[in-house]
Amino acid sequence: MTEPDHPRRALVLDPAGTATASAIAGRLTSAGYTVETAFDATAEPGGPLDAIVYEPGLLDDAPAEHTADQLLAAVDKLGPYLRPRDDGGSRIVVVTSRDGLGWPSRPALAAESGALVSAARSLALGLGRTGTTVNVVAALPPEGSPLRGSGRPENTHLYEPEALAPQPVTAQDIAETAAFLLDGRSGYVTGQVLYCCGGASLLSSLSV
Repeated sequence: MTEPDHPRRALVLDPAGTATASAIAGRLTSAGYTVETAFDATAEPGGPLDAIVYEPGLLDDAPAEHTADQLLAAVDKLGPYLRPRDDGGSRIVVVTSRDGLGWPSRPALAAESGALVSAARSLALGLGRTGTTVNVVAALPPEGSPLRGSGRPENTHLYEPEALAPQPVTAQDIAETAAFLLDGRSGYVTGQVLYCCGGASLLSSLSV
């Protein structure tokens, strides 16, 4: 798919006020988007939306409950602002944690992450014919997150998943991954989970 010929507008939903959301907003601004950042979807955007990013703060240990319900409500509210297929469609990206694969010391976070993946894939099925794609970036906690370096969960032989890459994942890495899924050239990708984890998702929760 080709890039749209109209000015591009993005909305970053950032209820937790995270560095990752800020990095995504900055990356999209540098790509030529007009970017609005909001705590939730109650405020009406300034025009049709080419991109929506939902970053509920799961990578930063922000208190988060019912994030899948909030995602569904936001997409329902913003539905009238999504561009139709004949106008290039829209892209939705959900940012969540690789903990959705399972992690013993953060079961509530893992459950929220898994629910977000299910909700996003269901939205992809429901919106596919309209020209809107929905994808997920599942990441390790980036540098600066309080979740990093928590060590070995009690009563297990496991250690916090670590990237196989020589450098830790950063908020900018996550922003670049989100930007790829928001690009018009990835418009044939929908309902997918792209792990931004330096290879950590290759290790199951039972790996040493």
